[in-house]
Amino acid sequence: MKYELLEVRVPKELLLGINKNKFIDDMKLFTSIKLYERNVLSLGKAAALAERDVGEFMEMLSDYGVDVIKYPKEELNEEIKFLRAVR
Repeated sequence: MKYELLEVRVPKELLLGINKNKFIDDMKLFTSIKLYERNVLSLGKAAALAERDVGEFMEMLSDYGVDVIKYPKEELNEEIKFLRAVR
């Protein structure tokens, strides 16, 4: 896999009392979560960006209230209608 180095400028005051490596890890995680949530990255690519395996990343999505399985509302409504009709 090829990598691109990106530079992010952060005010020094923001980093006071914060472990830089933890901050970088959190930035990768939160960015990957948001990009997955917005359908920019697939689950596997978002997990890779976060440097987590897919299972761990799925748990983190759940921890942050992000749906792991995306089921369009229209399809869900159709499924509910079908299940009600079957009863």
